[in-house]
Amino acid sequence: MSKYKGRNIMAVFPAMDVLIDGIKQLQAAGHENFLVYSPLPHHEVERALKRPKSPVRVFTLVGALTGFCTGWGLTIYSVTSYPLIVGGKPLISMPPFGVLAYILTILFGALATMLGFLINARLPQLRLAAEYDERISNDHYGIQIFTEDTALLTKFEKVMVKAGAIDIKKKK
Repeated sequence: MSKYKGRNIMAVFPAMDVLIDGIKQLQAAGHENFLVYSPLPHHEVERALKRPKSPVRVFTLVGALTGFCTGWGLTIYSVTSYPLIVGGKPLISMPPFGVLAYILTILFGALATMLGFLINARLPQLRLAAEYDERISNDHYGIQIFTEDTALLTKFEKVMVKAGAIDIKKKK
């Protein structure tokens, strides 16, 4: 289910170039509150939308740093809590402790990446939009436009038809 509520229209496009033209016309009209549906990811759509870089990499960095600190903290804490001095060797030894820190860095980084992906993709999406067209899952493309202003919806409907939309679905 989309995070957007209220009135919206779904415009269905037959081809990628027509979709890109529709995105550009929407942006030229000053509208930024829309979703683009595609059967496959396309770099052309990403370039046309001009979205910022994904914040998932921050999740990865934070997770990796947390894992690194956890690895070192866990090993140092366990040795200082239960010291066992053997042959005069130091309690805190870099090579074996570094291995655990390395493993936890990778583990926590991977788990944080997956969590960041799920959060930023708003998954799981249990319900699709009420106007969702099944053709979009096969070979068509769609733009769903959100606004509370009815006059603006009719204006955008005309813009989408002009851009080449083959079908328009409205939600009241």
